[in-house]
Amino acid sequence: MAANYYRPKQYTPIQQYAAFRHKFPEWEVVWKPHGFEAKGFLKPSPLSETYCVCISYYQDKAPKVIVISPQLKPREENGKIKHTYADGSLCLYYPKAREWTPAQLVSNTLVEWAALWLYHYETWHAIGEWMGGGIEH
Repeated sequence: MAANYYRPKQYTPIQQYAAFRHKFPEWEVVWKPHGFEAKGFLKPSPLSETYCVCISYYQDKAPKVIVISPQLKPREENGKIKHTYADGSLCLYYPKAREWTPAQLVSNTLVEWAALWLYHYETWHAIGEWMGGGIEH
């Protein structure tokens, strides 16, 4: 008896691109070979700064979110910014746990996750404790 394996639907790069443009018409979204880059503004709370962010998505690669401005700063001089990668991109999910997969739309996940990350970043600066959970790295 042959085993039937369920494979979740994966959105193609053009589907990801179209969904993002539809959900965020105010963002600048540029098609690239096998993916897209989107630039827009996030304001995590009414009292927050407004952040310009870039989200890049390319087929068969983990999406990246980078804050363009204002520049993120460590809480202490020569310190590390919590939950970021060496290239400065935000750590929004744990890839090994498959918390994000191409079966999810970038527009339905990463924008909200980035805004939430920025909220926790501002809270961390205010109180000195990262309240956003996650794995230290």
